[in-house]
Parts: sequence; C-alpha cells; structure tokens
Amino acid sequence: MGPKARPGPIGTQAGDVDALRAAGYDDEQIAAVAVFVALRIALSTVNDAPGARPNRELARSAPDAVRSAVTYGRPVARA
Repeated sequence: MGPKARPGPIGTQAGDVDALRAAGYDDEQIAAVAVFVALRIALSTVNDAPGARPNRELARSAPDAVRSAVTYGRPVARA
C-alpha cells in the first residue's frame, strides 16, 4: 500500500485494500497504515523543502542492510 500511495493518494485502489483484507488486515490496521504513509509523505516533504540532507552520523549508525536498501533521496551530508 505504501509504494502505491507514495506518488499520490489516487494511486491506491479498492483492490489494494481488498488485498490487505485478504492478507488478514482489518479496517483499523489498514487505516493506521494509510495515516502512517500520509504522515511520512508530509514529513519527507517538509524535510526536502529546505534541501535537508541525511545526517552523516545517522547514516554511519544505520545497519548495512538499511544503507544498501535505501537507494533514493538526497545524498548524506559531507560534514
């Protein structure tokens, strides 16, 4: 659901919600995911607007699996 909603709220269709229900999620859980995705998009927009870059110390402390999986966004700050 998150990847489909990321470009805009109209990216998610009724079939996507039905698939979540079929996977065992109830409506409250689906709503919680939708709110989380919306808040994450809002926070990303606020962080991106002034050109904020990921903190170098934070990037160093992230597990290798996380650093290799995140291939989008601004590069880590140099200092």
